[in-house]
Amino acid sequence: MINSITKEAWEKFKPQENPFLTGAFFKALSQSGCIGQEAGWVPKIFVNTNQDAALYTFIKNHSRGEYIFDWAWAEAYARYGIAYYPKLTSLVPFTPITSNHFLMPNFDASQASELLKQYGDFYQEGPFSSSHFLFLTQEEIAVFEAEKYMIRESMQYHFLNENYSDFDDFLNQLKGRKAKQIRQERKHPGLKFTQYTGDSLTIQHAKNMYQFYISTIENKNSLDYLNEEFFLIVFQTMKKNILYVEAQKDESAIAGSLFFFDHKKLYGRYWGSNTYFQNLHFELCYYQGIDFCLSHNLEIFEAGAQGEHKISRGFRPTRTYSAHKLKNDMFQSAVEAFIKEEKVYINNGLNELTKSLPFKFS
Repeated sequence: MINSITKEAWEKFKPQENPFLTGAFFKALSQSGCIGQEAGWVPKIFVNTNQDAALYTFIKNHSRGEYIFDWAWAEAYARYGIAYYPKLTSLVPFTPITSNHFLMPNFDASQASELLKQYGDFYQEGPFSSSHFLFLTQEEIAVFEAEKYMIRESMQYHFLNENYSDFDDFLNQLKGRKAKQIRQERKHPGLKFTQYTGDSLTIQHAKNMYQFYISTIENKNSLDYLNEEFFLIVFQTMKKNILYVEAQKDESAIAGSLFFFDHKKLYGRYWGSNTYFQNLHFELCYYQGIDFCLSHNLEIFEAGAQGEHKISRGFRPTRTYSAHKLKNDMFQSAVEAFIKEEKVYINNGLNELTKSLPFKFS
């Protein structure tokens, strides 16, 4: 087991391709202080016997930046005078995307089981109330079920590229009223939109995006998990995995959105604006992303957590999964009952939302 993350140590295990599982991404989080002791994200990595696969997690003294919410569980613990923190949580910090928790070139269930048992010893011997693995891949679920983890279902909204030739081709698959709505929302007289990636990204773009990010945080009275140094680092070290879209008026940047991507998926992350324009959020966060997916032959666009308004804009409700285990038997039973009830709610909601898809032949 090791408790530090360096780019070299991380990439030694050759995790499956995903911009958020690169050593560069985790090094940027660590170097900028967004994760670490003071941030309440203390990393722990467990390595298998052959030293060629690993499992990562964080010791956490809060539940911020997770997107699979357990605040009610923590509050219940507090009412009974029981400590909920510290806990162990494995996910890409501040990033609600499905990704591997076991770092290896190709998933191997036997190696994953070995790592989870090693991790389980650490969990049982430590002062942790609970263990959580958020946004599981399908192949990981069985490994956690075998170790008596509760599997919780949640929901996001994903755009699927059905081999559309361009944005108009996508619109032609929608019901007339919905297509007309989107065309209307894309009218922005006086604004210019530019997509930047690779060597076209600059330090000024990073600074602009950080200011836009902060504006959104302030508008939502939320917490700024990321700092300017993080943006400055990733705009230099992850250029090939970043899409930055900037809106300009009179040659001045007035809004921007940040995406990450790999050979298969586009991931929407942050956006912001220093002034209000109607439907600007939809353009920067959704339509520009769809444009990029279509022009770069990407299969899936994950636009982030929550947001039923994405349905009418061509995003499909999609299940996500997480695994949970609590040491306290009483709370384990209560949470298990809650998860069963929640699953029925999620299933009903997904079925109803699917009926609302805007496609002509959905």
